[in-house]
Amino acid sequence: MLPPSLRLRAPVLWLLLPFMAGLATAEAFPETGPEAASLLLAALGLAGLAIWQAGRPGLAGRVFWGGSLALAALLAGGAYLRWRDPPADRMRSVTQREAEVELEVTLVFPPAPQARNVAGLGFVTAAAPHLRELVGQRVHFSAIRKISVMPERSARYRLRGVLEAVAGTGGFDDHLRNLGVRLRLGRAQIVAETQPARWFPAWCERTGENLERVLQRGLERHPETASVYLAMMLGEKAVLSVEQRNAYMRSGTFHVFSVSGLHVAAIAAAILGLLTLARLPPRWTMVLGLMILWLYVQITGASAATIRAWLMIAFLFSSRIFRLPGNPLAALALSAVVTLLLDPRQLFTTGFQMSYLVVLALIVMGAPLAERWKAAWRPFADLPEINWGWWRPGVVWAGRRFLDAFAATWAASVASAPASIGYFGLFSPGALLANLVVVPLASFALFAGVASLLSGLIGLTPLSTVFNHAAALLIIAMDWLVRAGTQVPGMFFPAGFRAEWMPAAAMALTAALLLLGIGLRWARDRGGFWLMPTLLALALILGVNFGPRT
Repeated sequence: MLPPSLRLRAPVLWLLLPFMAGLATAEAFPETGPEAASLLLAALGLAGLAIWQAGRPGLAGRVFWGGSLALAALLAGGAYLRWRDPPADRMRSVTQREAEVELEVTLVFPPAPQARNVAGLGFVTAAAPHLRELVGQRVHFSAIRKISVMPERSARYRLRGVLEAVAGTGGFDDHLRNLGVRLRLGRAQIVAETQPARWFPAWCERTGENLERVLQRGLERHPETASVYLAMMLGEKAVLSVEQRNAYMRSGTFHVFSVSGLHVAAIAAAILGLLTLARLPPRWTMVLGLMILWLYVQITGASAATIRAWLMIAFLFSSRIFRLPGNPLAALALSAVVTLLLDPRQLFTTGFQMSYLVVLALIVMGAPLAERWKAAWRPFADLPEINWGWWRPGVVWAGRRFLDAFAATWAASVASAPASIGYFGLFSPGALLANLVVVPLASFALFAGVASLLSGLIGLTPLSTVFNHAAALLIIAMDWLVRAGTQVPGMFFPAGFRAEWMPAAAMALTAALLLLGIGLRWARDRGGFWLMPTLLALALILGVNFGPRT
């Protein structure tokens, strides 16, 4: 009988994958091909044809039905992106000019403590008659900070600055264009607030400030440790020093500061543990846990990464709440569908690609690999368990936990290497060892942080301070190990792919091999778990240049 890690079913992948291909095709050829309405009509026709053929017996009927449905999903993806995304040619025609527009702020990037400007994203709600085409367009803004007026999510402001198209290549400009942001309002001044923030975002902002004060109690004399603590708990990466950023990037552990999968999962585990101790019924525990977790996502800024992580956990828990059959791969696929329906341009962001690829690797490769290794881990097989004594069970348990962690870290490192090389210019073989140490330390620090927040919010200030000190000790050890580790030769290498198309191709091939591997149950006679490291080795040998970029 197959182990649970190999009994994964996700039928929605037959729709998700062609839908993603349709989005990618529409992005690659934005100015050619049919309009959204024509593509949608063709998709509906093919979907109707697939439904008509669904009951036909025989192989030909099944192939025709499946092919029609997949093609319908592909056309639907292209139609959806063309409908949701504004025409690119109009935005490229915007010349640099001084403009005054009204913006509704959707995201504020946390500024560094000494920064003079504050930046964020918003969309134009009103403009002068000659700029009427800008209404509804997403804009990146950078404005001078004012003590009296600081941008808040959901509030509207009248800004005056220099408006221009996002026309650069590489770096942050690529990130903006992938999000569908094609306009930049720079050197701006906030003229006036035209509409205050709605009550819920304003409440989240105030609550976030209160949480920040709770987490800083007892750490006033250790600002550098407090900055790492705040970055881990609330995602405020702007407070990190340049040295800290470089060290964690080079060691492949910078993900501990992105409030996403690791954070949401760790905090979900802490919340569920506390609710279970309160002896709530299992169904109410999960429902209430998801609600509290959603509040945490909103308080930390409701970034795309945290919403994706919440959706993954929500779909996984929903199968238990409603007592339906489910598995992590199905939950992952459904969360991707909802994410892309909410914002199809998420597909082209680095965060979406890396997070889903890594989680896919953990589910379909890490878990089966760990089970295979644990089945072979029998250090005292020749000795009956009754004669093991007091220390041998501990050795077996510790070995099994290490194999779990090593398999997960190995799968994540192999899957994320192409993206790290392509997007960050780093190949970090030391990330395998670094994450084995850093992730447990970061997880325990997150648990201590959750306990500190809960203690502080109910008025137990001394206990909150104790948990802050415990988290600080873990962070100091983690910080020292990361900084010392990056000084070891061979921990990281500057690297880059030889062609611009290679990172996307390598990531797509990685996802395909992961799905092929789980489809074949990682059979040894068909490559087994060697498929992934073989792909990585070939990519490093044939497609990567090592050394600083010129």
